Amino acid sequence: MNNTMYIPERFSRVLELHVVKNLMTNITGRVPLLLGIHGASGDGKTYQCEQILAEIGVKAFLISGGQLESPDAGKPAQLVRDTYIEASDYLKPKPSDCMEKGKCRAAVMLINDIDTGLGNWGNMVQYTVNTQAVFGELMHLVDYPNLVEGKPTRRIPIIITGNDFTKLYEPLVRAGRMTAFEWKPTLEEKAKIVKGIFSEISSKQCEALVREFESQPVAFFCHLRASLIDDELWKSIQKVGGTRKAIEFITDRNRQPVLHQTIQFEWIVQRGKNILQSGQLINHLRLS
Repeated sequence: MNNTMYIPERFSRVLELHVVKNLMTNITGRVPLLLGIHGASGDGKTYQCEQILAEIGVKAFLISGGQLESPDAGKPAQLVRDTYIEASDYLKPKPSDCMEKGKCRAAVMLINDIDTGLGNWGNMVQYTVNTQAVFGELMHLVDYPNLVEGKPTRRIPIIITGNDFTKLYEPLVRAGRMTAFEWKPTLEEKAKIVKGIFSEISSKQCEALVREFESQPVAFFCHLRASLIDDELWKSIQKVGGTRKAIEFITDRNRQPVLHQTIQFEWIVQRGKNILQSGQLINHLRLS
């Protein structure tokens, strides 16, 4: 299996432009500090962000949506503020010093699945003081990126990912404060991504595989690959004498189970159909 996943150029273009524009000081007009990437679950928004940032040498300071709610009033807003300051402090040395210490020349704050923690999902979800405080903190950072807690800070681009930004505080995500990008991979893009998951089959077969499971996100094909690996791993475990023996080999003898995988297109399709019929997928992956 090829560990290098294909990332479509239009996705990387939006993210890389956002980082570069926020580093520049000679652009006429206001550059939004916030980049919002939204779209259906399971199509690799966060994964691609992390891969691109690593590739271009930008340090990512991560916050998950689940961290934006807490029984302690003000704690999530403080986390957002502290993370932004931490990213700013990371860049304080001169560029030459950064390179000598192995640091990156730029940094971003990446908030994953923001609508999970902050989204207004109706009467079933409580809109808390923490939600208001986090939105207030993000509004302040977007409007005054160089002044936090009354102290000068480096401008740190913010990237948020989520499924539905209409659930967020509208003034935060309006044009001027946020650049919005909807991620919905085309069939061609998805086929190239799937080729990175199933490098053993041809590009045409990858296109056929995507057409066969057209309503499924990229995460489905990752799950499909993992399912095929499980089959081979289970055979290997039985060959060495069972799970107890396999654990002993791995932990005490540093011997890994050997996987002899033979991947054929027909097997992949059949396994995919079996997965859809078996109920292995949780509901949010059923995007038909």
